[in-house]
Amino acid sequence: MGATTAADLANGQIAMVGAARYTYEHRTLTPQLFTKMTLGPGEKSGYIPKFGTVTANDLTDGIDMNEAQALTISGTTHSTDEAGCKVIITKKLRNQLKEDAYRAAGKVIGNAMAKKIDQDGLTLFSGLDTVIGSAGTSISLDYLQAAISQCYGQSEPVPDPLVTVIHPFPRHEFVALLATPAASTAIAPELQAGALASYFRGTEKLFGSAVYATGNISVDSSDDAYGAVFSKLAFIYLVGWEPENWVEEDKSLRGWEIGIVADYGMVEEDGTYGRALLFDATAPAS
Repeated sequence: MGATTAADLANGQIAMVGAARYTYEHRTLTPQLFTKMTLGPGEKSGYIPKFGTVTANDLTDGIDMNEAQALTISGTTHSTDEAGCKVIITKKLRNQLKEDAYRAAGKVIGNAMAKKIDQDGLTLFSGLDTVIGSAGTSISLDYLQAAISQCYGQSEPVPDPLVTVIHPFPRHEFVALLATPAASTAIAPELQAGALASYFRGTEKLFGSAVYATGNISVDSSDDAYGAVFSKLAFIYLVGWEPENWVEEDKSLRGWEIGIVADYGMVEEDGTYGRALLFDATAPAS
């Protein structure tokens, strides 16, 4: 007598559908690290004025001070552009999908919008006036120290606080140094322990600069990537309006459009308020 196996009745079986998972995205940084400005009602652009300097002179007792200094002012104008994303959920899909289709769509498009805003900001790093490092060069603490020293030592010092943003792959060089410092490198044990415990999540400081890493930084075809040491005032996150979601039924399509749109601009305000960091970003193997 033949036994009936599971394979014989495959057409009568169903598969368990587990809870849906989502593709993880890198955390966003630049909207929090840039200077954020919001356009008001009736405003189409943002104008940022900046006063120049004047010179103080020596005086002679009894002689009138007749060298009046002239105030000067310059400025930059920035505007915003729209960006967005949408998906269409058909009625049939909504009824057949186990996961809440609307919630899933909202989360996915929200992540996409946040990623685009962040990447638009990260691409500005290569436009800073001065670049430290070069393609194919491995990053080191010496380069970071040089970048920070240049920021503070130039004719107009870069305003505090300074932050550092790099790709996780070159950041690995910093972590490796802290884990196994050279005999000639004096690194306090408490700094080593704190940095390694959370693997540089932006809470540690090197040379007074918080260090952040994000995989949203693009790596070019030669495995190089731009990071930056910069002041919050170097870049502006100009907002026309914050990301807005909508759900709109399309009856003839028998479905719903679920979308998100934002009006913003990621712009450089002062290219001297930081240093671009160009270094090798090959995936570490050890």
